[in-house]
Amino acid sequence: MLKNLLTQKENPKIWVISDTHLIANELHDKGWAFQKMQNTSVGKDLHYQQKALLAFTRKVLKEKPDVVVVTGDITFNGERLSMQRFAEIFAPLKRHGIKLLVLPGNHDIYDGWARKFKDDVQYRTDQVSPQDFKEIFYDSSYRYAAREDGSSLAYSVNLSPRYRLILADSNIYPMEYSLTHPHTHGQIDDEELAFIESQIIEAESNHQHVLFFMHHNLYRHNAVIYHNFVLDNASQVKRLFNKYNVQAVFSGHIHAQSIKKKLIAQLMK
Repeated sequence: MLKNLLTQKENPKIWVISDTHLIANELHDKGWAFQKMQNTSVGKDLHYQQKALLAFTRKVLKEKPDVVVVTGDITFNGERLSMQRFAEIFAPLKRHGIKLLVLPGNHDIYDGWARKFKDDVQYRTDQVSPQDFKEIFYDSSYRYAAREDGSSLAYSVNLSPRYRLILADSNIYPMEYSLTHPHTHGQIDDEELAFIESQIIEAESNHQHVLFFMHHNLYRHNAVIYHNFVLDNASQVKRLFNKYNVQAVFSGHIHAQSIKKKLIAQLMK
């Protein structure tokens, strides 16, 4: 019998969002230091995220997908208050039976750039540990895990009798408070890969299709901008997916919408 089955629907509806980069309003005063950060944040909107996410939440409640998956970079730079605010904004989904499944991005865990802004000064603010991440999103995400990886924040979810979701942790981050910038590049280490393979095998034994989610990209989605966006060990992951015929991968990180289609025979390239 499948553990923690989310729905019995034959064709459940999944919405995917990524890279919301929320900074809680309480962490800035719209002063000079914050405006300077906004002006150098490579296209990120830091002023209206809370309003945008509240509007998105209302749309979710109206359209009623079964699951919303967030593929990382939930916060601007790993501020704990921003992470908590994100969870608060999406809390109404649970009351309506809609699941919110999250995974971290490279800006979310022990990011040394976590700041609050007042007047013309930046101040360090509380960062998010791996345990914080699990605790903040336990009720919305990890409580529904069929299996959890002991070496990372990866987990799997039985969405329905037909589908198993694998939410991977492709990020490189320290395991303690950080004073340095976050790593842009990412990889999935051997221990997590073993967990992922075990979940694919388990899904096959239950006649489930695997839908795979991570923050970093498996393929180049831009001919020019791809360095540090594509997974460092993408070829290793491709070989694993080729072995088990995993056909759908969802990611974020690059801040652009793009769909890549590859024939299974091309996966080894």
